[in-house]
Amino acid sequence: MKILAVETSGKTFSVAINEDGKTLVSFIYDCGHVHSEMIIPVIEKALSDTGNAYNSIDKFAVCAGPGSFTGIRVGMTVVKTLSQTLKKPVVSIDALSILEKSFIDIYGIKLVAAIDALRDEVYVKSKKGIVIKSVDLFIKENKKYKNKIIIIGNAAEVYKEKLAKNLGNICLPSVFNIPKASVLAFMAQREKGVSYSKAEPLYVRRSWAEESVKIKRS
Repeated sequence: MKILAVETSGKTFSVAINEDGKTLVSFIYDCGHVHSEMIIPVIEKALSDTGNAYNSIDKFAVCAGPGSFTGIRVGMTVVKTLSQTLKKPVVSIDALSILEKSFIDIYGIKLVAAIDALRDEVYVKSKKGIVIKSVDLFIKENKKYKNKIIIIGNAAEVYKEKLAKNLGNICLPSVFNIPKASVLAFMAQREKGVSYSKAEPLYVRRSWAEESVKIKRS
């Protein structure tokens, strides 16, 4: 099965094609928020470089977020449009799950995915799903794992000094802190696809614009 995956939830974006568990091609771009300008040319390059066409893709995959509102909308719109046009299923997976699958388990070390939510807050998983927590609360809850924890995701870089001071040396090289389309495509091989109409972005909080309007009205 050939899967074309798109990840646009952050500053970087990536596109990958996976066939039966093997990555055929993977492109990662870290050049600012230019997703809307580059995503279609990059998808077409990925198809061309692997000798594929749009109609040879069996399933599409997209990162649902959380992350950049604009980036998520771009990726979701492109993938849903391709899915609807070509009548192929879609798999959507959250960015934290993609990050968790990007690194190996190490015995005795707790691996935690965390994405910067701005304002000294992070997106993390909890029993209630994906939530926003203050960095201080995140540190307090993980204090017992000091020197035995690795944070994966851009929160590890944004709050590096504070996390290192309280939890130990928790950072990986920056390449591990990006959710990647190649990992998403691999994960999507095992997931059942759904109709394009059922794939929805994961917005844990309102956008800045929506919150500004709310503040003005209050």
